[in-house]
Amino acid sequence: MSDNDQNKKAPTKPAPKDYTSELPMFDLATIIEFVTGIHEKALETASMIDVAKAFGYSATSSTPFYRRILAARHFGLISSQGPELTKQALDYLKPDAEDAKSRALNNCIMGIPAFAELVQSHQGKRINLDIVANGFMRKFPLTKAGAALCARVFVSSVRTAGFLTQDQTIGTITPITPDGDSGDQPPPTVPPVKPGGQTPPALPGTHTYELPLANQRKVTINAPIDITENEISRLKAWAEVTLLVEWHEKAAKFDVVQ
Repeated sequence: MSDNDQNKKAPTKPAPKDYTSELPMFDLATIIEFVTGIHEKALETASMIDVAKAFGYSATSSTPFYRRILAARHFGLISSQGPELTKQALDYLKPDAEDAKSRALNNCIMGIPAFAELVQSHQGKRINLDIVANGFMRKFPLTKAGAALCARVFVSSVRTAGFLTQDQTIGTITPITPDGDSGDQPPPTVPPVKPGGQTPPALPGTHTYELPLANQRKVTINAPIDITENEISRLKAWAEVTLLVEWHEKAAKFDVVQ
């Protein structure tokens, strides 16, 4: 086989891991307790390091801390760029309507695509933990142990949200309610490039940059052509709390999650 033929091979799939940034790895009840703590400790405008220390973690690179942050964002309870609580979180903690709390719980589950898909396909059916775990293993690069953990998180979370009936089947659910009043709108994203297509034009005064990563992955950002040293520092700090970062050192390894 020639080198050219080898280069045309399909890219190698990522090796399965015990963790993922695409699913919550802490259940909804745990994250509600975590978010309640942020609110009660008045940490919504604090820095991430201060939040971590307030919960007994010495650094923001602590795996349990970042997995809580990641899960809280998956459930739509804190901002995508800090510890500020979303309107959805406040609807649960300080409901101003009779159905605000239940609606917030509903949206926590249905706002996660993989959870919403499972809920919709299992209405009126009993939840089988092994089947859920197998589905996660096939859809995400997870080990058996990692998928089993995520499956337990799913079942516990839908129970907290009131989706499970007395016989442990998924009952009737309502579609996610758009939160038009929330100030936590996601940042605009660059449209994906279709196979064989070209990168979409950048916004006026900006340029689209691509950084190649390992295993044929890449990071694409749309940014101003000129940027200050201060802004570079902010961008670096933002990336460290938004992306999944694996720190490999001789003495320790930290899995830093959104």
